[in-house]
Amino acid sequence: MVLKALLWRPLARRPWRFLVTVVGVATGVAAVVATVASSRAAVRAFAEGVEEVAGAARVEVTRPGGLPASLLGALRPLAGDAVVVPVVEEVALLVELGDGVRVLGVDLLADAQVRPVLEGDEAGERLIEALTGRGVLLSDALARRLGVAVGDTVTLSARARLEPVEVVAVFPAEDLAAVWERVVVMDVALAAELFGRGELVDRIELAPRPGVDAQVLRDRLSGLLADDVTVAPPSRRRESAEQMVASLRFNLTALSAISVLVGAVLVATTLATSVVQRRYTVALLRSLGASRRQIAGAVLLEAAAIGLAGGVLGTAGGLLGARAALVSVRYSVVTMLRSSLATDIAFEPWLAALGFGLALAVSLAAAVLPLEEALRTPPLQGLSAAAPRRLSLRTILFDAAALVVLAGGALWLVSLPAWRGLPVAALVACLAVMAMLLVGAAPLLDGLARAGASPLRRLAGPSLRLAAAALSAGRRRAAWAAGAVSVAVALAVAILTMVSSFRETVERWTEAGMRADVWVRPLAMERGVPTGELDPAIVDLAKGMFGADAVDPFYTVDIEYQGRPVALAGAAFDVVSRHGSVYFPGRDSREVFAEAWAVGGAVVNEPFANRFRVREGDTVTLEPPGGPLTARVVGVFKDYSRSHGLVVVDRSRFLERFPGRGPLDMAVFLPDDADPLAARDRLLEAVRGRFLIEAFGNRELKREVLAAFERTFAITTALSVVAAVVAVIAVVTVLLTLVGERRRELATVRALGASRRQVGTMMLAEAALLGLASTVAGVVAGLMVGVILVEVVNLQSFGWSLSLVLPWSDVATLAAWVGLACVLAGLAPAAAALALQPAEVLREER
Repeated sequence: MVLKALLWRPLARRPWRFLVTVVGVATGVAAVVATVASSRAAVRAFAEGVEEVAGAARVEVTRPGGLPASLLGALRPLAGDAVVVPVVEEVALLVELGDGVRVLGVDLLADAQVRPVLEGDEAGERLIEALTGRGVLLSDALARRLGVAVGDTVTLSARARLEPVEVVAVFPAEDLAAVWERVVVMDVALAAELFGRGELVDRIELAPRPGVDAQVLRDRLSGLLADDVTVAPPSRRRESAEQMVASLRFNLTALSAISVLVGAVLVATTLATSVVQRRYTVALLRSLGASRRQIAGAVLLEAAAIGLAGGVLGTAGGLLGARAALVSVRYSVVTMLRSSLATDIAFEPWLAALGFGLALAVSLAAAVLPLEEALRTPPLQGLSAAAPRRLSLRTILFDAAALVVLAGGALWLVSLPAWRGLPVAALVACLAVMAMLLVGAAPLLDGLARAGASPLRRLAGPSLRLAAAALSAGRRRAAWAAGAVSVAVALAVAILTMVSSFRETVERWTEAGMRADVWVRPLAMERGVPTGELDPAIVDLAKGMFGADAVDPFYTVDIEYQGRPVALAGAAFDVVSRHGSVYFPGRDSREVFAEAWAVGGAVVNEPFANRFRVREGDTVTLEPPGGPLTARVVGVFKDYSRSHGLVVVDRSRFLERFPGRGPLDMAVFLPDDADPLAARDRLLEAVRGRFLIEAFGNRELKREVLAAFERTFAITTALSVVAAVVAVIAVVTVLLTLVGERRRELATVRALGASRRQVGTMMLAEAALLGLASTVAGVVAGLMVGVILVEVVNLQSFGWSLSLVLPWSDVATLAAWVGLACVLAGLAPAAAALALQPAEVLREER
């Protein structure tokens, strides 16, 4: 009886309320699932596919910049205990696909014992062709997608050089990890040739033979190899990659979780208003013998149903939304993992569990206050209307104390350092500021009512005064709607502040530091994601066309410093000392590079300086191949591309340690009277048919950088839109409930002579007041959260500082749109109020 009266019958009469709440929860859950799924897909091909690509290999030998192939001779004593396989692994552009693939170069004869793709009779028969020619193996999924078969030719862009290769075998990928669908397998000698490795390989893998322990094998290796060589399991590469992207993942997930908070507010609002609408029924059931446990069970069952339905829709919507978010997240990831390839969004059971669990937990947690309201309704009390009261002085003081505690807690939290490189305390401070909005919502609405009762009330019309009084009367429900709107506005303002600050900083950075007239890189993958190196022949060609003193190739390799991954780079200090390059605050970059060139010094980016507490004048000692590399830090430059840290030395010192490496990109400086676009076209014409490159003029390059910035922040901007939609739903729900609560009041107003227009105006005024108060509070809190994101979260997460820019015009536009949305949300309640028949309502309410 209780379930029928409190759940099934109201659900049948007002299904829209249940469905709207489900959609609100689903929207928040979808934001989290989409963020998690897209970020996993953006790094899966590298970080999560390491063990799958390694196959039976349990030990890897690596060294920054590569290992000499001659090292295989030193490992001969282990041949009886392990299969030893040299590997070259690189990302290349597959021209026919228009996107990147992972090229895996292995010893094809030995590797059949390590990786499953070389098993089977067909693969064995074709291996000899791959060894003697330029043959490759593709997955059947990739072959079908390209429409190629054995014997056909595909083209790789390796180091921007067009390299046709023959498909000599197709291996089945159905039973393999998804990463194999975009792997091109070839002989290690061919891979070394294509990628300019010379006599170097990227790593040597060892697969223990039966009965041989991997740890014993690692211990024996340590005694055979030099100190600059690392012996570790394949999982170490995955752990290193995940460490580099941990902050990005954490921040995106934390921001998306705020939209779940807005969804929780919507659930609480819906359940609370539902209980209020059913006070008569609750009181009657209590009079007929229904227990508190039965009443609580009905409320919790409705909350659980909302959570489960929201979890289903949210998980499905999140997986679909992840495809749209993938490009944005992938571009963010590739700035940290240049060899990252995106795989398709995969349905993983734990993602479904995350969606369901999150939705259910949020819905049940949000049911606490509505449950309290239901349980405190004693028998028969709900049969008579209770007069609304303003907040007592005690309640006001309690709320004020809570606000002070939250504000003090937020200030304390932002002063704490990062935890394991993650800005946990700073983001908790952001949540504390958001919680201030929920705590302060009721006093804010009570203040509106008090203002309506003050001498200033004569300045407002009767409709506005009645609207303020109505919001105060339904303060408990209206406060949740106000909280939902203010949290959504705060999230949007915070993201606007962060994005505006980042955009302004990047614009200044590009203007001050990007001085090259033409910028060259290999043809990018999908949506501008960079890949690979340039062939050194392109550098020689550019020098022949524009002069050696006009070309600045930029080389980089990943190494470790103090046990953490960093990038070591080489640049033409002699060239940039004449033309200038990156931005050094307060200093002329030409002077900095001239000094660094003269003394054999280095420059480091701001993230490196912040992470390792390095300042100008300090000395750093790196451990690349060939022994320690010591350099004095001549300058610290702004950089927003390599958050794990970057040390730049002159190219001559770099190439001494890493001969044969190709640059990632190349800058060309032209005389003042030269036409950059004409020079770019000359270069593109000179490489046509031989190399696949992109070349940008200075203005084009800056536009490309800003476009990359927009792609990077697309997902965070979308999160604020999601939260705003959910908040508007909360406004509609509450105002419709207030109409139901005030049927007698509205009917009395109509009976006393109020026109339909006045009643409609009053309902729209309620929506406008609710929106105005919530928006003002949200803007203030959002600016506070935005400052935390800019000044603390970015610095702790990525090591770079931003110029704080408060986007007043954008905030004003946002406030106007939210206010308009709230007014429009009042149309449905206004229509419901106008549909009331005064005589019938008053007769019913007697």
